[in-house]
Amino acid sequence: SHASAGWLDKFKQPHVWVLLGILVLAALLRFYKIDAQSLWYDEGNSARIAERSLQLIVEGAAGDIHPPLYYIGLKDWRALFGEGEAALRSFSALCGVLTVWFAYLIGRDLFRRRVGLIAAFLLAVVPFALYYGQEARMYALLALCAAASTWALLRFWILDFGSRMKRITLLGLYVVATAAGLWTQYAYPFVMIAQGVCVLLFMSRDARAP
Repeated sequence: SHASAGWLDKFKQPHVWVLLGILVLAALLRFYKIDAQSLWYDEGNSARIAERSLQLIVEGAAGDIHPPLYYIGLKDWRALFGEGEAALRSFSALCGVLTVWFAYLIGRDLFRRRVGLIAAFLLAVVPFALYYGQEARMYALLALCAAASTWALLRFWILDFGSRMKRITLLGLYVVATAAGLWTQYAYPFVMIAQGVCVLLFMSRDARAP
């Protein structure tokens, strides 16, 4: 079919293989020795909260000074993959790999494809991201929400008068990712402030354009 031929044509492009290689590298680095250390105090707290019912998770999250979304997601993840160190931390590892993908999309759409690949590679290997990609806490999910909402807002702005369905889809992604971010970390409004500043800069640039 025409659709399948289009997908095959994409895989003939070198940048697609480079991106896939970066994503594989990001996954390998995040899953490598992911269970080498026992859960530390905060991770143990995540594990204990994720064992509870949804009602108790919400109540427990209030005492943990963080919103409940990460713990709810970890509860479902734990039900599927188990409660060992590797299983609990792999939720964050997956979030980290997806964030690398969104870093590529942001770099590509703001500048060019090569910049996107460089951004993805740097995020794939930077120690800070690797550390939180192997921790059973909400920070990798927080980064994913920030990256996804930022890309959706960027694409929505770039498309301008693009197809209505695409704009609705991007707006929906932005709303969902932003709501998820707010339910993941109380510091997420700082992400929204940064996004607002970027929008103002775009508006200022467009107003100066001839």
